[in-house]
Amino acid sequence: MTTPDPATLPAVTWRDPLDGPAAPEPALVDARAGIHLGTDRDGRPVPLPAPGPAGVRIAVLGESLFGRLVALRLLAVGAQVTADTRVPERWQLMCRAAGGGLSFAQDPAAVWPARPPAPPGRDAGPQALISDRHRPPSPHLADGPWRTVLHVTRAAPRHSPFWARPDVLLALDPGHADAVGRLLGPPAARCTAGLARGEIVLFRSGTAEILRPDIGPGENALLIPARRGHG
Repeated sequence: MTTPDPATLPAVTWRDPLDGPAAPEPALVDARAGIHLGTDRDGRPVPLPAPGPAGVRIAVLGESLFGRLVALRLLAVGAQVTADTRVPERWQLMCRAAGGGLSFAQDPAAVWPARPPAPPGRDAGPQALISDRHRPPSPHLADGPWRTVLHVTRAAPRHSPFWARPDVLLALDPGHADAVGRLLGPPAARCTAGLARGEIVLFRSGTAEILRPDIGPGENALLIPARRGHG
């Protein structure tokens, strides 16, 4: 058995009963929960904060292959995934492997989610929408519990409500530094410009985490067909 890294555990301040009634109440900090995304420069795991009891909007600057990778990991934790995609043929191998967990939608604003979102293991489970279309989804689709909405594009749409206030922003290479700067300011742009080959950056809650995505052999086998073309 290995000892967990304390940095990956939730922080807690405990009040001893002997401290008396004036002692502060326990202060809990959210654990770094979510699906595994990769490891940072110190080798620590970095999660993508989804799915969760609060809806989450994820904006991604990069190739649509990343959206398919996130879809695979959401499926693995019991989420129902809906793809709104320009290239449905690149999802077919994944669709066969996912059984009924993956579906497609042409107009998600009208039909998504098809079933009420719920915690993992209950009813339909968490609901996720992955879009690689040029037009971003409505930000209101993520309103409500156990909803994850991700939009991936090579160019950040201007004047987009979804991109104006995402809960998470990812940039998949340093070439997106200017776009990140327009969205989050000069410090975020400099962080993105400094990415090394193979690194990506995740921005959330005023923080930035630089990491390398970890892709397992099984995921790689499903994503290889998508890599034959650009997407």
